Amino acid sequence: MRGQSPDTLPSLASLDALQKTQENRWLEATRDTQVDKQQQKTYEATMLALRNYVSAIRQIGQAREVLTELADAAASETVSDEQRAQAKALSQEINWPEGFPMPSLLVPAHKLAGQRKQAAPAKAEDLEKQKTIAADMDTTIANLEEALEAKQLKESRQLFKTAQQQFKSLDHRHAKPFQARMQLLTGQLRELSDWLGFATEPKQIALCEQMEHLAEQPIEPEAKAERIKELQNEWRNLGGSSDRELWSRFKAASDKAYEPCKEYFSAKSGLKRANLDTRRAICAELESFLANADWSNIDWKAAEKIHLTARQEWKAAWPVEFRENRQVQKHFDTLLKKLEAPLDEERQKNEALKQAIVDKAVALIDHEPLQDAMNQAKNLQSDWKAIGITRHREDRKLWQAFRKACDQIFARRDAQRSEQQQASQAADDAAVAALQETQGIQRGQDVSALTEALSTLNNLQIPALSSDVKERVQEEKRRLKKAVADQQMLQDISTWQSLVLARTNGQPEPEQVPKHWPNLAAEQQACDHGELVIRAEILGGVDSPASDRQRRMEIQVQRLAEGMGSSEQNTDQMVELEKLVANWCLKSSGQAPDQALAKRLNNALAAVASD
Repeated sequence: MRGQSPDTLPSLASLDALQKTQENRWLEATRDTQVDKQQQKTYEATMLALRNYVSAIRQIGQAREVLTELADAAASETVSDEQRAQAKALSQEINWPEGFPMPSLLVPAHKLAGQRKQAAPAKAEDLEKQKTIAADMDTTIANLEEALEAKQLKESRQLFKTAQQQFKSLDHRHAKPFQARMQLLTGQLRELSDWLGFATEPKQIALCEQMEHLAEQPIEPEAKAERIKELQNEWRNLGGSSDRELWSRFKAASDKAYEPCKEYFSAKSGLKRANLDTRRAICAELESFLANADWSNIDWKAAEKIHLTARQEWKAAWPVEFRENRQVQKHFDTLLKKLEAPLDEERQKNEALKQAIVDKAVALIDHEPLQDAMNQAKNLQSDWKAIGITRHREDRKLWQAFRKACDQIFARRDAQRSEQQQASQAADDAAVAALQETQGIQRGQDVSALTEALSTLNNLQIPALSSDVKERVQEEKRRLKKAVADQQMLQDISTWQSLVLARTNGQPEPEQVPKHWPNLAAEQQACDHGELVIRAEILGGVDSPASDRQRRMEIQVQRLAEGMGSSEQNTDQMVELEKLVANWCLKSSGQAPDQALAKRLNNALAAVASD
């Protein structure tokens, strides 16, 4: 080729056949043989020269007419700037390799391309930019060489593409040092692609077989389409195939497998249109509602329900065609914002009201009295229920704070109840112990013992007692009081009996007579000693002697008349008896009562004491 005549172009078909033959021979020779790095580089450099030569010949054949026109223009020396630019672009595109005789057809264009105008001096910032791009490209090429060395085809292609973009950004001065390296790397990338083709071909054949098998399977359309996509991605990840027959086989199998899915996706397309119509209807309804809404007098819960329903129905109207839905979606979003604005304003107002309720509830935690705090807390709960719409998340936070405050308020009540229960239990225990002690004290014992037992019961915490124990204590107190009264009565009657006997011997000493007796005696109507005795026998239920029966009857009739005419019909028996005794002892008469009457009076007193 280096001896080829400049006036004759070699056969392009022969050159293509030569190139493919040499490439196949190398691939076969190195498939199972380890080639050292230097030998690999020598082959790649030689093949790169061949490829560049073949590529240049192909470009010349395609641009023959343009080259002929440029040659004629150069010969006539009537070259325009446009032709000069065309010659330059064509020379760069053909990029005739060095070391080979340049065809005569290319020489005029090459000369025209070399007649460049004086270039303006580069600016400092442009030079700096070029240096930066050159440095980046140097790094990219180094990474590309490593990727090629590691036989990473995908990474190598990406890095090569980056290097090409950087190379195009360089001016002639900065691009020239990289030109040979780029040509060499181009060949190395092609070699790697061809070499990996032998490794990926079995996998690609397997993908064809899988796709052909998938085409025969009755699978649900969505799943089938997804599987087709997965196999196509696997094919792409293998880097494609230079074998057109293999690619055509895979493409035909893919089309056949997808054929049953067309009808499904066509029906789905109809559903998308129906859903789009539904969404347009939703927008129309929202627009009508917003146009007629009276926000000063509106049912906020109903408005919020409309907002929620619109979003739910919009979501349910899916799938839709993305492009056709874009404007409808934008319109819907705008309408929602118009609806959300007053709703959010109302929600924030209501949240402020609920926050105020929370603050009041917190203030009631330590409020006294507790019952008032609990009543206010219950009122706040009613107020809370009356408040309208709020944001769910904010409402939940506020409710938790309100509930916490109310729990603390009512926890105080529970604590008080617990304390009261403990106090009641302690009081019950103390009362039961006291009752066990007092129940052993019976009537007839010393008054001091009875009084002490009664005092013990009076000192108990009566309000804290349970109802059952309280009733037992009250009953025991009544028993003890009666026992004290009975014992006191016995003592009084004994004293009275002594004074009754003492009166038969004359007037008793003043110090022996109770101080209140003169008043009692004054209240008693004047009567003789015999009548006093009969009256005492009537009160004590003792029979009078036969000689006094007539008089007793008269006195009873008189008493009956007195009782019926008196406002004090239930006069205490002991008070009446004491009046009689006081009259007996203090009645001033010339003659002292005899012993028989004194004995009858004391018998009547004894009868009362024994009841």
